[in-house]
Amino acid sequence: MHQKPCFAATSMAFLPHRDLGKAVETIVENFPEAPCLPVLSRNIKHMLEGIPCVEFDREKKQVYLDPSPDRENEILEFYNRVENNDLDAFATSEKVAPGFYALLERLKTDPPAGLKWVAFQTAGPVLMGDILKQQDGTSAFYHETLRDILIKGVNLKSRWLEKKIREEVPGVEVIAGLPETTLVSFTSAGGTGSRENIIKAINNGFEGLSGPNWVHCCANIDWSLLTRANVDVINFDAYQHTDKVTMYHEEFRPYLERGGMLAWGIVPVTDEAVSQVTVKGLVDIIEKGIENFAEKGIDRSLLAEASWIMPCCDANLMSVENAERAFAMTREISEIMRYHYGFSDGG
Repeated sequence: MHQKPCFAATSMAFLPHRDLGKAVETIVENFPEAPCLPVLSRNIKHMLEGIPCVEFDREKKQVYLDPSPDRENEILEFYNRVENNDLDAFATSEKVAPGFYALLERLKTDPPAGLKWVAFQTAGPVLMGDILKQQDGTSAFYHETLRDILIKGVNLKSRWLEKKIREEVPGVEVIAGLPETTLVSFTSAGGTGSRENIIKAINNGFEGLSGPNWVHCCANIDWSLLTRANVDVINFDAYQHTDKVTMYHEEFRPYLERGGMLAWGIVPVTDEAVSQVTVKGLVDIIEKGIENFAEKGIDRSLLAEASWIMPCCDANLMSVENAERAFAMTREISEIMRYHYGFSDGG
């Protein structure tokens, strides 16, 4: 069993900051218990190191996967590294992810009081298959070989990241975040995703990790896809979808009882929305959600212990000022909820 958050606060990885030092201090200030390694760019290169068959079309500004016969040696080398459990072949370099290394150095040399977790975020295998399309524009997830490559590549990169964090910051739990923001496109009425393949891909993406794992999905989906997968933390957009999520109480009850956790993505991450909401109004949304779950038979104290507080998605499209406002609100909501449920004295 992993440590229960009891309304601890954390965030997703992508930030709008360009000042690396400022980004690191913002994360440590607002999420001292559970900082997430930051990404200060919309570039996805930090997800791709170690993945074969990657092609960059600079004219179209697209990245796709090419499994053509002339890539056979590249694919064979990839599977050889997988077979040999060569985690270093999937390392994330400082060149493509300077924020990872900057925060790890800060945590190593001057850890904040109460540090318990360090989170990292890459992309889940289903999302990777949707980001990295085939040359004809279809999702790479639908190609059997490419799907297997993405699942194994995501897994080994996640295992390398967990190992790296444990080496640099001993004693913390490492949270592996593999968001699946496009699940709705596979599971909607017009979707073509196989439920079995999706759950298997999610499970295999996390295989071999020892810390808690976390899946973010900001759309409203069939949440049983995640409650029935081997997912420790389900992160949903509580700002927009709390009422819809609580309708799945029959799925969430056994999930929580076997140790699952929920991350309430409560603070909106658009400049317009964050300027219009209040901490009290957002707390009220969470309280209503907890009440709805409790009315359906979910133990209130069990749910409270298993709850995280987060912004509802990445903040990289916000202004720096508003992103920092969103993070400060997240921290304040965490403090209020902890006090209300007896997890702190409010000091």
